[in-house]
Amino acid sequence: MKPEEPLNHRTRVAAERREKTRAKLLESALLVFAQKGPQAVIDDVIAQAGMARGSFYNYFRTNEELLVALAAEINDELMLVIDPAVQLLEDPAERIARGTRLMLHAVLKYPLFGAFMVRLPFPTANSSLLAVRFMSRDIAQGVKAGRFGSVGQRVATDLVAGVVLKAAHSLASEPMEPDYPEAVVHAILVALGIDGSEAARIIAQPLPELVLPAGSILVRAQEYQA
Repeated sequence: MKPEEPLNHRTRVAAERREKTRAKLLESALLVFAQKGPQAVIDDVIAQAGMARGSFYNYFRTNEELLVALAAEINDELMLVIDPAVQLLEDPAERIARGTRLMLHAVLKYPLFGAFMVRLPFPTANSSLLAVRFMSRDIAQGVKAGRFGSVGQRVATDLVAGVVLKAAHSLASEPMEPDYPEAVVHAILVALGIDGSEAARIIAQPLPELVLPAGSILVRAQEYQA
C-alpha cells in the first residue's frame, strides 16, 4: 500500500489544477467575447473550453462575473509590464505619455485585446482595462506639482481615460496611421497644459518594447487563434 501523500502536496496540486482550469476558462472567454461581444452566452465559453457546465460554475456564477474577471485579468497582465516601465521616469507628464502610448500599442500588438475592448459597452465595462488607478496616481502627482497648469485632477483623469479608450476603439476598429498613438498622446499632453514643443519632445522618447509573458492570457489566446 502506497504511503499517503503529504497534505500540503495534495493541496498544492489541487490549487495548481484549479488555477489552470480558471485560466483556460478566461482564455476561452477572451476568444468568445472578442468574436461575439458580451452578449455571448456561457454555453459558448464552455464549448470553446471543452469543459462541462458544472466546471464553469465552480469558478463563475454568471456571464457578467466572467466578463469582469477577464477584464481585470487582462488589465493586471498589461500593468505588470507597463507600470514598471512607467515608474522608471520621474516627470508625471512623461509617465502619462509612456503609459498611454504602451496601452495603445498593446491594442496593435495584441489584436484580441483590441477586439475585446471594441465589443464592450462604453465606458463602464472598459474602465478596468485602462488602469485608471495607475494614471490617477501620475496625474495626481502632476497636478500637485503644477505640471499640468490649471487642470484639476478629476478633469485630467477623465480626459486621459476618455481619450485613450476612444483611441483604443479606433485602433481596433479601423486602419490608422502608424503614428496615431503618438498623435493622440501628444494631444493629451497639450490638453493637460504641456507646451506643444515639449509634448513633441516627450513623445519622441523611445518606447520600451512591450512583451507579455508566454503564460499570459493574451499570448495564449492569440497563439491558439493562430
